[in-house]
Amino acid sequence: MNPGFYALVGPNAAGKTHYLHTLMSPQAAFVPAGADTKYAGTTVDDHLRAVAAIYPHVRLEFPNARIRDLSVGQRRLLTIEVALAIGKDLLLLDEPFDGIDTTTRKQVRQRLIDYIAENPQRSVVMASHRSEDFAGLATHVMQVFGHEVSRPVTLDDARLCYPTVTGPTSEIEELASRFSVAESASLGPMTRVTFAEPIGEDDIHLPIEYPDDPELIDLLATERPER
Repeated sequence: MNPGFYALVGPNAAGKTHYLHTLMSPQAAFVPAGADTKYAGTTVDDHLRAVAAIYPHVRLEFPNARIRDLSVGQRRLLTIEVALAIGKDLLLLDEPFDGIDTTTRKQVRQRLIDYIAENPQRSVVMASHRSEDFAGLATHVMQVFGHEVSRPVTLDDARLCYPTVTGPTSEIEELASRFSVAESASLGPMTRVTFAEPIGEDDIHLPIEYPDDPELIDLLATERPER
């Protein structure tokens, strides 16, 4: 996998977690979904000692407490910090932002940015149902539908496949008869349509807009890619 931050998107039960498991290797560190996370022993210190027994270079300062007394956010942060400290070239994240508050979310986002900045040859693959989790992080996207994974594409290349046009309903309907439609909404005599394929400027006289990153990722999570 080439260096970069990959957004793994798709509907529930599409196979995102299964795909992350297929990427596991000695070169990868994995942060499972919160419900799937396992800890060694009953305390934070027990867990960190077990990690250090496998990865002697990992030395984390994390407040000791019984694992069961930690909040959901504290457990997620502990798991993520351990994965980052291991320092593998491939980091796999399954819903890492679930259950954490705004402050912790900002902390984790910055840690992920630092992780890539420390070594630009690293890759991160993150699955999430929240498009805002990827904003400012993802450089590439992979879609998962029916346990099939699309080829990775850059967000900028994917963006060109979802042009949005607003205009008189009659003109938009004519365009919709020629191009695949992803989303459509009308208000009075005007209609706004997001298409699911590129449209050249020579095909229409109306201005073309393109989705921002969260809008684009929402579309990619629901629009099955063309075969």
